[in-house]
Amino acid sequence: MTQTSQTIESTADETFAEGLLRGIRTTLPLLAGIIPLAFILGTQGAQHGLSGVGMTLMAGLNFAGGSEFAAVALWSAAPSLLVIFMTTWLINSRHIVLGAALTPWVEKAHLPVPAKLAAFFLMCDEVWALSMQEVARRRKLGFPADRIFSFPFHLGCGLTLWSNWWFFAGLGAALGTSLGDLSRWGFMMAFPATFIGLVVAMRPALSKSAPMVVSGIAAALASLWLPLHWSILIATLLGLATAAVSNK
Repeated sequence: MTQTSQTIESTADETFAEGLLRGIRTTLPLLAGIIPLAFILGTQGAQHGLSGVGMTLMAGLNFAGGSEFAAVALWSAAPSLLVIFMTTWLINSRHIVLGAALTPWVEKAHLPVPAKLAAFFLMCDEVWALSMQEVARRRKLGFPADRIFSFPFHLGCGLTLWSNWWFFAGLGAALGTSLGDLSRWGFMMAFPATFIGLVVAMRPALSKSAPMVVSGIAAALASLWLPLHWSILIATLLGLATAAVSNK
């Protein structure tokens, strides 16, 4: 039996609990960046007038950090709810692309509807990146199509990040008014640092990196003149267009 066959057999025999624990272990290093960000989000929410309960609910129900920071910043400026909704929607619109990339593998896994809903609810950027890495690993090893997406692994990654995100956001909100502006300590650098690490880990072959390069340059240039949510949308659309052209 070859080493690849042994790897497939050992992973295929993995129980639900083992897959879940493997997802949790894989995600633990990311908590070094996620926990400070969640705590800062909570403190900023409290300083902008959100209660601890309200902050915890927002962090738990809208599992997307970038849009939450934007919503908190807009909250005290007293814009209409429509403005807050559209801003968060534009920032979160990238999840349409992420979901489209993950959906074929979820469908092939023949999961029940509740499991599918849980998978996509927990699909923040980091969870998506880790799941797609797992998909790529299993494809390379030659797993059958219905076993390429590992729901237990995905669930372990998602629950680890989600539970820590809302818990520390709520804790930050409870303590926020007494701590001052924690962003001055540079913890916000954890956000881009986490994504840089994920991009490096998922980097494609040089011949297929054009969409990533175009998106990065577009986001950087657009952010010089446009609000963050517009620069994200423009970068996403240009990256998709580049991918469509380069795959022809």
